[in-house]
Amino acid sequence: GAPAAAIAQGQEAPAPAQSEQPAPVMEVTEGQIDRFVSAYQAIQTIQQSVQAELVAAVEAEGLTVDDYNAIAESQQSPETAAEVPADQAEQFAAAAAQVATLREGAREEMQAAIVAEELTVEEFEQILAQAQQDPALQQAIVERLNNEG
Repeated sequence: GAPAAAIAQGQEAPAPAQSEQPAPVMEVTEGQIDRFVSAYQAIQTIQQSVQAELVAAVEAEGLTVDDYNAIAESQQSPETAAEVPADQAEQFAAAAAQVATLREGAREEMQAAIVAEELTVEEFEQILAQAQQDPALQQAIVERLNNEG
């Protein structure tokens, strides 16, 4: 799996794999937009709560988030990984295991939030991808998000 780097930067919604050709444009109904917005808001809430849990898990192991992210980055190359002190490497390993568990739980919660709105994860991701290329769809989503607030 991907390294647990950059927990402090926040997480994105499950992103579709980037392919060379644009995704086929699907007709997005008003009902789908409403369900997408509800799922999106639920996902934001999950991400915010897991963010706090991730920070707490890292700090419980005696590391700051900055230390954690620096060590995670250093793990990318053998030369810099060797520079991490043994005690910090142990703290990092323990924190990383907790981070992985929390992230997996959050991912499952996010998928459940999408399914609860009668969308598939694929449909959610398609709408998300399409909104990035379709200003009218993006506007419809943003308006609903602003009205909900």
